[in-house]
Amino acid sequence: MGFRAWPLWFKKHPDLSFWLLFALLNCLLFLPGVLTSEEGSGFWSAVTSAPAQRWYILGVWRPTADVGRLHLEWLLLTAFFVAAPFLRRTAPRLLLFLGYLFALVYALYEAVLRSLYQMEPVFYSQYRMLTEGVAFVFESLTIPLHYYLLVFGGGGLLLAGLYAAIRLLTSQSVAGSISRFSQALLALLVVFGLGQAVRFQHYLAQPEMVVSSLFFKVQANVAASEKVYQTVRSFDDAYVRRAYDYQGQKLVTKPNVYLLFVESYGSVLYKRPDYLGQYTALADELEATLTANGWRAASALSEAPTWGGGSWMSYTSALFGLDIDSDPEYEMLMDRYQVDDFPDLGGFLKDQGYRFYGLSSIALELPDAKWDRYLRFYGADRWLRYRDLGYVGPKYGWGPAPADQYALNRARAEVRQETDLPYLFFTITQNSHYPWAPLPVIADDWQTLNVAADDPLPIDAEGILHETRRQNYFDAVEYDLRVLVDFILNEEDPNALFVLVGDHQPPRVSRKDDGWETPVHIISRDAALVESLTAYGFEAGLDVATPTSSLHHAGIHSLLARLLLDSYGEHRLALPPFLPKGIPFLGTVVAQIQEGEKTP
Repeated sequence: MGFRAWPLWFKKHPDLSFWLLFALLNCLLFLPGVLTSEEGSGFWSAVTSAPAQRWYILGVWRPTADVGRLHLEWLLLTAFFVAAPFLRRTAPRLLLFLGYLFALVYALYEAVLRSLYQMEPVFYSQYRMLTEGVAFVFESLTIPLHYYLLVFGGGGLLLAGLYAAIRLLTSQSVAGSISRFSQALLALLVVFGLGQAVRFQHYLAQPEMVVSSLFFKVQANVAASEKVYQTVRSFDDAYVRRAYDYQGQKLVTKPNVYLLFVESYGSVLYKRPDYLGQYTALADELEATLTANGWRAASALSEAPTWGGGSWMSYTSALFGLDIDSDPEYEMLMDRYQVDDFPDLGGFLKDQGYRFYGLSSIALELPDAKWDRYLRFYGADRWLRYRDLGYVGPKYGWGPAPADQYALNRARAEVRQETDLPYLFFTITQNSHYPWAPLPVIADDWQTLNVAADDPLPIDAEGILHETRRQNYFDAVEYDLRVLVDFILNEEDPNALFVLVGDHQPPRVSRKDDGWETPVHIISRDAALVESLTAYGFEAGLDVATPTSSLHHAGIHSLLARLLLDSYGEHRLALPPFLPKGIPFLGTVVAQIQEGEKTP
């Protein structure tokens, strides 16, 4: 059948054409959720279920994504065009097309958030991530021009195809010519959809509902955005300052403190059998290496405030001792503490005579004015950037960035050359960032990595088998853990304290069921200090066999302050409380302190 014959075929078969086009456009609204889901469809499992459960799965709620669902607004608007001939004109069709396009874009937005970050759609929390974040991604990636042409060309064809399908569906020859049987069937679907809306109402915003409503989704988004807005506006740091008031506390011995976040280092490594075998073998090997060189380790799992991305919320929560789980909270703090100092971990150590250093090795640097805002916000004495590393070698992956082995060691060499004072050194690794390939080699001498060479070709992480992507993730984590252990072994300060923390679960290779926890390792030559961590729910070694800690990332601030004061303080005053969950962004500190006083 030729292209020109298709319109004639649709006109000759209005009922079949109507249901085919309606179902196709309806299913398309659920396709983003299916394409971004790593789980299989639960639709066909209903067939073998018990009758009562079968009808519930088919008609009300299915936990996994599939296209066999009903979009309420699309159903109602289509029914209007069937029932009202005066709507079958250009202007109403254009409005229907724009409304459909909005629903499709919202479905994409919702699917990406839920699959990559396990976030509910809250636009107020995500607008900066969606604007500045997307811009940064495009600046970071080297994409050939013909890819842009293909995307724009394909997008244009998709829009044209959607409009043509909607125009044909709502035409007189299709919508105006369907049989009474089809009209009755459409009316029954409308009754079913409205009945679900009356019975379940706001639940229709949930992706598991068989009948989905854009109205309730947007309503839930607006309500959640308003809640976050009010939370941010009502922030008062008085209770945070009371919680982290360390006046009168003094360290006698001042070890160098390294707070090293490991990108995408998540507890998914404990949750999957194939990962677990590889990971425990790696942890045992690295622990044996540390032990043979006089180092001791204790480990726990800590709940991150974010999932799959948003590293800045995780490490800022740890530094500030404040549970920061949305971007507006982070942005408000960034704006507010440009002059005033926040009572964070860095400030506590600086009051003890420490220097505070940070490292960001990403080659694509922020403008100086924006970078100065970050420096003032975190209160670091100096923040090393890519330009300070003197690096001419190949850059890898996200950012892109130098080999972490080079960046870490070069930064430490800079710090040692600059100061004889004890210091807090903070950074987050880059080579374990998605897409996890290609990876640098680990050199016997890190300085040999700084040899001019072309950047390695990036791997298309979405164009490979899922099993390959999963192995790439493990390889990247293994690389950074080996680099960090080597980094520890070359530390000169005999009392140095290393804190290794995963920032969040990895995107694309973990699921919501894997939880929000990430490994935390505290490593020192001080055996007594490491042994004392068992009272906080830590286990000896690098492996967490039976996690018992209730630690959250925001609790790392009070944990480290208490740990240092307990091991190296004057002991003139009672130790400050351990707040395993940190301080909530809203609320009083009383309950947190009471909970902390029950802990060691």
